[in-house]
Parts: sequence; C-alpha cells; structure tokens
Amino acid sequence: MDREKIAFAAMKPIDMALGAVIATAKATGTFEPFGERFYGVARKVLNDMYTKNNALAAEGLELVPASGGVVFASNHQSWNDVQVIGATCPRRLRFLAKSEFETWPILRHLIALSDSPFIRRGGDSEGMANAIHSLREGKALMIFPEGTIPGEEDIGRHEVEPETGLLRGHTGAVRLAIEARVPIVPIGVSGTGASFPPEVYPRLEILETPKPVPVTVRYGRPMSFAALHGKAVSGEDLRRHTRDLMLAISGLVDHSRNYVPLRVPIPPLPKVKKLGVLLLHGFTSSVRTVDGMVPLLQQSRLPFRMPVLRGHGTTYTDMEGVTAQDWYDDAEKALLDLAREVDKVVVVGLSMGGLLALNLGIRQPDKIAGIVTWAAALRFRDPLAPLSGQMAKVIKSWPAPEAFNDRSLKAFSENYPKFMTSAFVSLFRYAQETERRLPELRLPVCVLHSKGDQVIDPLAANLIYRDVSSPWREIHWFRKSGHEMGQDLEREAVFARTMEFIAKFRP
Repeated sequence: MDREKIAFAAMKPIDMALGAVIATAKATGTFEPFGERFYGVARKVLNDMYTKNNALAAEGLELVPASGGVVFASNHQSWNDVQVIGATCPRRLRFLAKSEFETWPILRHLIALSDSPFIRRGGDSEGMANAIHSLREGKALMIFPEGTIPGEEDIGRHEVEPETGLLRGHTGAVRLAIEARVPIVPIGVSGTGASFPPEVYPRLEILETPKPVPVTVRYGRPMSFAALHGKAVSGEDLRRHTRDLMLAISGLVDHSRNYVPLRVPIPPLPKVKKLGVLLLHGFTSSVRTVDGMVPLLQQSRLPFRMPVLRGHGTTYTDMEGVTAQDWYDDAEKALLDLAREVDKVVVVGLSMGGLLALNLGIRQPDKIAGIVTWAAALRFRDPLAPLSGQMAKVIKSWPAPEAFNDRSLKAFSENYPKFMTSAFVSLFRYAQETERRLPELRLPVCVLHSKGDQVIDPLAANLIYRDVSSPWREIHWFRKSGHEMGQDLEREAVFARTMEFIAKFRP
C-alpha cells in the first residue's frame, strides 16, 4: 500500500463522521446556515493559526470590492494556499475545485461545506454555467489559473514560463469574468511553497511538518473587462488577457520565497559553443551502466569521456582499499582531460557517479555547464547501511543488491555480484558529506530518479533538487525502472531526457 492510500485510510473515520454531520444538516434543512457558521469559525481559526506559525500578513485588502460578484485569481504553490487566502480575504469565498476531489476523504466534505463548485478539467459547460450563475448572484469565486501546483501531478517547476515564474495560465478565469460581467482581483501568495510544498503533501515524499516560514497574501487592483462585455471574444483575446492576468499575479509574488527560489524573469541557460559530456558509472558497476548514451553523443557530435573508476571493471576484490577520493580523482582527471578539448562539460553520473558529478560541480564550476544525476546515491534504502562501518570490521564483502526491475535485462549487466564492505563504508560517508555540501552547488542541475529504485531512496532526488543553490534545476520521475536507470526498462526515456537537458546548452 502506498503512502497516499495509507493516509486516506487513516482519514476514513473522520471522513465518515463529517459526512454524517453534513447528511444530518441537509436532512433537517440547516445545511446552509451550518455552512456559513463553519466558514466563519474556520476562517478565524486558520487566521490565528497561520498568524502564530507563519506570521501571516495580508496586503492590499482595501482594493477588494466590498460587494458584488468577483473572481479572485491566485498563483498556486501549496495546499495551504486555500487556507491562507480564505483566512485573509474579507469576502466569503467559494473555491472552484477540480472534480477529482469529490472522492478525497475529508476534503470533499470541506468543499461541500464551503459551498464551492466542482468542475471537470478539459471543458465542463455545466460547471462553468453554475460558476457564472454564482458570480451573477453577487458571490465571490476563487480560482487558480495555473490549474495545479508546480511540482504536483508530474508537472515540474521548471515548466513555468520565464516571464512570470508561473505555469501557463488557463483562460477559465478570464472567461468567467467576461461572461459574468465581473472584475478579477489578482492575488500573489508568497511563502506557502517553502512552508508546505506538494512533496510533503499530497505526494508524501518528504515526511516533514509544515515549516514556520513567513507567508504573505497580496491583493492586487481589480482588472475590469467591461470593454468585452456582450461581445464575441476570440481565443486569441482570451489568451492575451490571461497573459496580462498572469503577469499581474506574478508581480504580487515574492518569488525568492518559493520552494525553489526564482529570479523573474528567469534568464535562459548560458549557451556553450564547444560542449562535451562526461559519463560516470556507479558503484560495483562498469561503463556498461552509462554507455547507452554513447551513440546519441556521437550522433550529436559531442566529445565525451567515460572513465573506468578505480576498483571497477575487473573483479570485486579489486575494490579493497579503494576510497571515494580515488573515484573523485579518476573522475576529475577525465574532466580536466575533456576540458582541454571543449569550452564546458555536462557531467552525467549514475548512483555513485551522481555523487561524483555533484562534487565536481562544487569543486570545478568553471569547467562545467551543468550536472545530470541518475539515481544519485545520497540516501540508501538498506537499513544496515549506517552500520557498514562496524560491519566492515568483521565482514569483508557483501552481496550486491538487486538493481533491475526487468530481470531479463540483468543478463547484459557487468555489475559485480558482491562488493568489498570497506569500499562501501567510504561511499556511505561520501554520500553524507555530499548531502551537507549540496547548497554549494550553483550550476544547472537535472535530477532523474525512479520511484521503483530498490537501492537508493527517492528521497535522495528530492533532497538534491531542494537543497542545491542553482537558479536552474529540474527533477524528472520514472516509474518502471530499477536502480540501473541506464540499463533497465526506461533507459531510452532516461537517455532522451538527458539529451534534452544537454541540448539546452547548445547554441
């Protein structure tokens, strides 16, 4: 059972109790007044809680229309956005909720109590008609034009538009405002993404409590579309006005307080006239783990190096006495050799090679354009890994863990069946040192990891993505591969994603 199912199961008793209360209120005709009282109490409780924990501040409240229908449109960083907007807005809000939430425990009832409409993605004429009717009745409707939180639903934060730092806005907010003949109030929320990002909830990938990061909600000047009322509006018009809306929202956001701090507009990646690629294999393995990239590099006429790191490519006993410093020295030697031929290098590393890539980026930034990690060995799944130092005193070697989800592909692997425990001790300590030094990395980084990795906890990918200091960072998730991402089920997709990142540096 995955973490989401466990969470949903834990919520079930509360969900059932809340459902019973709502059913009783509906049966007795007290649902509407009960909902109003619930909203008022919830608003005060949330305001007090976020003020205490996050120094919640609201700006521009004097710009909010006191009455009449109005659309509020905000950026979206966190599941806390709804709460902090509801807690600060002087108007009683209805939140336009995606239909998927109709099956979510507790949340579905809270949406019902707030009298918020559900709407299906991809076109929902009935849902839009209901929303327009609510606006014409003088109600206030809240919508997130981005459609989702960047970083949730496999939509990466790197997919934001450079001019706004936000995902490309959907035109629904502008359509609603024009058809209902109401203004839009843009809102910029700052700090919620750093406090409670989707990696914590709903993805449950980082098990942390919300952080006491200051949160600010800024309300902007209402945007009127009166000139378009009663007229045929083209898709081009909707797109243009939505762009204006997203720029207005972006201008109210302090992007430096995002989960991944941004400088908006986002500058493009620097171009490199002569680019090379350094390929680094993993622990216990050979260049076979990364050589699938070679035909693509040759086709793209990219010079490369693919060193065999010390203690590898022979027999596992040759790992005895080899340390992380030896592997780093070998990787750095190959980097410096390639750097004599090109202007900059993109370093691609699997597992242990990923750790080496990160450290090369920290120690040789002038020679490197960017870093790509495949399942970087930052956090090990094996619960015995922290005990390796003690184990090495009595156990000389240890069986290598299973790293393939497709066993038939393992037949082509050259990985050692065992490893020397002393070598792993050095690798484990190197991983700890690398994690501490992540904030020192300021180069562009692309993190690839599989949810099916049996060796390295996917948390490692999230920590790299979160803790480096680069203004350009990407994270891409795979579902089917095991740890050997360059040899397993999704290897072609891994190569393609890596080449896409490399191509961003080319003129």
